[in-house]
Amino acid sequence: SIIDRHPIQNRVMAMLLQKIRDRAQGWFAYTIIGLLIVPFAVWGINYYFEGGGPTDAAVVGDGKITVQEFQRAYQQQRQRMQAMLGGNVDPALLEGPRLKQDVLRQLVDERVLNQVAHEQGFRIGDPQLHAAVVALPVFQQSGGFNQELYERLLRNQGFTALGFEEGLRQSLATQQLRDGIVESTAVTPAELDRWVALLKQQRDLRYVVLPLEKYIAQASADEEAIKAYFAKNQDRFVNPEQVQVQFVELKLAQVAEGIAVNENDLKASYEEQLAKYGRPEERQASHILVKVAPGASGAEVETARAKAQQIADSIRSGAKSFEQASQEAKADASGQLESGDLGAISKGLFEDAALENALFALKQPGEVSEVVRMPTGFHLVRLDGMTPAQVKPFEEVRETVAMELRQQQAENRFYEITQNLASLAYEHPDSLDMVAKSLDRPIQESVWFSQKGGEGITGNPKVIASAFGEDVLKRGLNSEPIELEHGHVVVLRVKNHQNATPRALEEAREEIVKLLRESEGREALAKDVEAVKGRAAQGAHLQALANEYGGTLSYPGLVDRDAQTVDRALLAVAFRLPQPEPGKVALGSTALANGDQAVLEVARVVPGQKEALTEDERKTLSQQLARQTGSGQFAGLLDSARTKTKVVTHLDRL
Repeated sequence: SIIDRHPIQNRVMAMLLQKIRDRAQGWFAYTIIGLLIVPFAVWGINYYFEGGGPTDAAVVGDGKITVQEFQRAYQQQRQRMQAMLGGNVDPALLEGPRLKQDVLRQLVDERVLNQVAHEQGFRIGDPQLHAAVVALPVFQQSGGFNQELYERLLRNQGFTALGFEEGLRQSLATQQLRDGIVESTAVTPAELDRWVALLKQQRDLRYVVLPLEKYIAQASADEEAIKAYFAKNQDRFVNPEQVQVQFVELKLAQVAEGIAVNENDLKASYEEQLAKYGRPEERQASHILVKVAPGASGAEVETARAKAQQIADSIRSGAKSFEQASQEAKADASGQLESGDLGAISKGLFEDAALENALFALKQPGEVSEVVRMPTGFHLVRLDGMTPAQVKPFEEVRETVAMELRQQQAENRFYEITQNLASLAYEHPDSLDMVAKSLDRPIQESVWFSQKGGEGITGNPKVIASAFGEDVLKRGLNSEPIELEHGHVVVLRVKNHQNATPRALEEAREEIVKLLRESEGREALAKDVEAVKGRAAQGAHLQALANEYGGTLSYPGLVDRDAQTVDRALLAVAFRLPQPEPGKVALGSTALANGDQAVLEVARVVPGQKEALTEDERKTLSQQLARQTGSGQFAGLLDSARTKTKVVTHLDRL
């Protein structure tokens, strides 16, 4: 086994997702999740683990995706979504069939790509796999790979070395396949010139803006229209249900202020974590491997052992150097031999310790080990270099130790207090007095707020849900401790409550008048926009039309796609218009962000010139276009392979 790792991408993704927490619902949330699922599913290794139930979620070619595999990938994706969206996640995103279908489809795509990569001969050797794992940032600590961190993450996720190793090999092989397609795509000079002509194109633009505000000011709403609107939309004019809450809050920072650590505790913590404040001894090594296939017979194993011993004897006798033997292994056409640099190795790096034991038994750089049996075959290992263990002295890291120990003790104390809060809130459900007394914190009061939320803690979805929930609102109980964010909890109860009440016409009059005038103004504006376009098409000058309709004419002249002086909405329409016929203009219209409407005309189109880009810019653009084209070709390969592969899915089992 090389190294056992599997949860690394989940850990990395979780760290990223925690920074994307935001209020997102519906299609917006699905858009974000879709962007995140694709790279994870196509290049990820989430489904490679041991075991499996008796039923299949899908059959892909000759392979199967078990229900157990699907469930694990599905739960991991749900966790990523919850981490990204926090308490604002829409339950329909987590429980609905769409997410399950998306996850299963990505698992199917992974299997299809793995088969394509295997059929096309993409393989990942042990040195590549080892280098990929030790370079992962999630396993780095104090500037290097940390074995204890590595093993802990694996244990926490319940993965084995064998399952991870196979999954990572396949994932890296698939990445090689993708890179081979994407990076080999080229863009010809003629194609690049056409793109430059399009991207650096300029358009001769002028436009007139008709202000919505003027049309609203000219609009009116009579009494009959006001009454009719109110009668038809009474459900819109309601004073919402509101509450006012009392609450007691606790913050981790407040707890940390009261934590003191003594010198003995600091030194004890330092001694317990020596590995954290230093680097273990590392040894650089190269190897020659005589491979043994899984399930090889006894005779095949002995043949491989004899081959490895023959190589070892030739090196020890001086018949050939280790470098010569290594080059011969690389040139071997049978595929049985492999050689290369193993990089830096520390103790505990391998699940099977035989190789590292042999390496650390060597005394001087250049020495070569005896033949070592590993799951992948028989190794010869050469010691190339040594980096002694290094540990920072206590005084150098004292402040770091103190800060971490204080934080650890504060979090432990915070957890204890939170548990006590839950008991107090439950045992004294009709008052926050005991909670406040226990914490030595004041009882605070919020302003009135509805289910749309308010300011401060009343804008938190968890607070809103609790305040309007059955226990707190209907039964008048204290809430459970509510975690607003890490290290910040509150316990609340409702002090006052107001039911939703219908508004009278007079209360709603001002809002109705505003709505009616805005609606009438928009309709009038839309009619004038069409009128202006019609007359401009007949040859009327935009300046004359601007004067007649009370608009403002702008003539920026030749503009490119990134012109900073022109509204983005105007540029988008201008560059979508067809090229005008000789002696005519191309006309269009668009709404602006503030509700105003613009009528625009393009008089001519000037293609971008090759000289518009420097050589460096042309090179960068060519690379971008090649990658874009290559990505499209890879997507086409996936589509083609998926079509040719027999895939049977069982959505009813998900």
